[in-house]
Amino acid sequence: MDISGRKQVVAKGRVHPVDPDQKVHNVRLGANVARVWVDIVKIDDATVWRASDEIDYMRDSLGSSIAWPMDKFVIY
Repeated sequence: MDISGRKQVVAKGRVHPVDPDQKVHNVRLGANVARVWVDIVKIDDATVWRASDEIDYMRDSLGSSIAWPMDKFVIY
């Protein structure tokens, strides 16, 4: 997952089935956005794409689900 454009992998996780009407932290995902469970954080202070009351940085998202734009996935 990379949001900065620097092609850095900031975390590793699992993508859930994509449904634009699904909500993550009470916000609808929308088009071209997926719900991701964060399993490993690589860069603690990287900001998340869509912050919430409890999650601002990748370190806050470990073991939780966050919204992430699908064009920012690095698949390997």
